[in-house]
Amino acid sequence: MKPSGPVTALLYVLLTLVVITESVGAAEKSPKLAPVRIGYVSRSILDMPYLIARDRGFFREEGLEPEFIFMKAGQNMQALLAGGIDFGTATGSGIAAAVSGVDVRLVFALTERPSFDLITLPSITNVQQLRGKKLGTSGVGSLAEILARQILIANKIPLEQVTFLPFGTSDVTYMALKAGTIDATMLQVPQKFFAIDEGFRKLASGADVYRAVMGGLTTTKSTLTERPELVTKTIRATMRGVRLMRSDKKYVLEWMKGPHLDLTKERERYAERVYDAALQLFLLSGSVDETLQREMIAVAAERAKPPHPVPPARVFDFSFAQKVSETLR
Repeated sequence: MKPSGPVTALLYVLLTLVVITESVGAAEKSPKLAPVRIGYVSRSILDMPYLIARDRGFFREEGLEPEFIFMKAGQNMQALLAGGIDFGTATGSGIAAAVSGVDVRLVFALTERPSFDLITLPSITNVQQLRGKKLGTSGVGSLAEILARQILIANKIPLEQVTFLPFGTSDVTYMALKAGTIDATMLQVPQKFFAIDEGFRKLASGADVYRAVMGGLTTTKSTLTERPELVTKTIRATMRGVRLMRSDKKYVLEWMKGPHLDLTKERERYAERVYDAALQLFLLSGSVDETLQREMIAVAAERAKPPHPVPPARVFDFSFAQKVSETLR
């Protein structure tokens, strides 16, 4: 005997409730992604590992939902201390802030050799001719400014004889150089390739005068103590991005031809050149030795003038990176 209309309707309702209940239960069991906000400061090779890790789903596999916020290097520490971001990629500003007494730590190092070069107008043929000229940097206390100062010091040029102008990222300072607003600037990959190909002059290499962490992650001491799992997961996702760059060249070259890097309209021409430069720089360990740590503290202390000597532990904490590196071998 066929069930009557009301019985059929009742069965339909009951079945629907079962399906809804199972769906809700499954949703409750699925892990919720924790947000992580990263303030990045350039569309260059220094931010490639983070963005590649996002696009390949490495952050999500760590249970994180990444949000990347583009900002000037000088704004990185302000946003970090205000709680607007969880990590900042402006390592020069981070180290300078820590040496000045701000409670932040550099927890991940992408490179130990800066890729910045001093690029000038074609009419300037040597460093001595920078006296009385305008030099654009990414910001006060940024790595670009530190490197420019070290180049001038190495060439015995008093710093007060050169005007430093904070413009922002390499793409902005490069445009200022092209416009003639400044006479020289520190450019990194890929902008320095564009400039040299267009006839601008490379006068000095930052790596020749100063070893330095370039690219990495800075966070607050409170994040390290209160949210250590977030630190570990963020570093692990990033390290996986670095390793992917080494193991899957085809994928990375295609990724580089997308919208994330500023490679101008000649992406095919520059992609492999930029890729090779990045591989020469990137560290697998995510950390640097204590000798380099002390050297960077000494340079930052020249400006900050802290009342007491600053130990490396007050500026750097690579314990998370070291543990993650061990697990990824």
